[in-house]
Amino acid sequence: MDKRKPTLGEVREYLKKYNPLGLSGAMVDLFNEHNHLHYRLEKDGKVYCLRMINPETYRAGEWVEIAEEYVLLKRLENTGLGPKSYYVDPERFILPLMIQEFITDAICFKDFKPLAEQHLVAAAQAIALLNAQPINPDNFPFRERFTRYSYLTSVRTWRQRLDVIKKYDQEIRNYEGDVQEWAKKIEAIVDRAEEKLKSFEPLLEKATWSFNFDGAHIGNTYWKDGKVMFLDWQKVSYGDPAFTLARFLTSVEPTGEVTDEIKEIMLEAYLRKREVAGFVGLLNRRFFERQIADLVWVVSNYVNERKAASGQPLAKATSVTARYNRVKKILEEY
Repeated sequence: MDKRKPTLGEVREYLKKYNPLGLSGAMVDLFNEHNHLHYRLEKDGKVYCLRMINPETYRAGEWVEIAEEYVLLKRLENTGLGPKSYYVDPERFILPLMIQEFITDAICFKDFKPLAEQHLVAAAQAIALLNAQPINPDNFPFRERFTRYSYLTSVRTWRQRLDVIKKYDQEIRNYEGDVQEWAKKIEAIVDRAEEKLKSFEPLLEKATWSFNFDGAHIGNTYWKDGKVMFLDWQKVSYGDPAFTLARFLTSVEPTGEVTDEIKEIMLEAYLRKREVAGFVGLLNRRFFERQIADLVWVVSNYVNERKAASGQPLAKATSVTARYNRVKKILEEY
């Protein structure tokens, strides 16, 4: 993959040469460049979004390819759960690209303060609808690490991330930060959690597998025309039917705290839409796993983004303390 971002001129030249959707000569603006590059295309009063992976932040093996994401969104088109996608070209530009609906007049869930019950109910029912879709490894190329048949898959990921964290900290040993100390404390948590997760396996093994959206956090959840939709479909998985709801729940508050009230609202709304045998037990166990996963991720993200270089120690720059204390408490309760 080309490691540079295309210029606006190159995007315009592509549109001129291939004229997808009649967009030759369209106005082009780059309006978002985080994990993906998003260009606003406008012509004859119509507006589209051109989407491609950002080569500067691309994590091979973690995200589906643009062409795969296009196929996924086409299969979800009748549900309204994602943006409409109109065109894909995996080969003829510098990077594979997709042209899809430009979302307007939508409010991100992270901008609701607080989230109202109607939003929580709608999100739970949207997740139930998503989980019910007949998308599985027989008809979609899920990445092996994103098949949720076992909790121990997560444990392996946590240990890999902790290994990277510890190696990174050796490079900044003279820095006054606390990365190494936290890595040791969290590794001890993972050791304890692994034994507990092993005991959870029998219930998960009996579960009816489901399609999951791993990016179902409040930053990717939108309220449009009284309905819920999700954006950024680059991370999907298959397996545990409780995964997506647990993923959403642990994203509602910045520290990952989940109140009993919010959990009950969403659980009841989900089960009204979709009945799943043993779902309450599966949700509680996946909630346990997600709390630890998010604790590890907070430290991993701090290291990956080199936040230590900004002069802010881990405990001040992140929610690691609150998350660690909560995970310790959960472990004691189990």
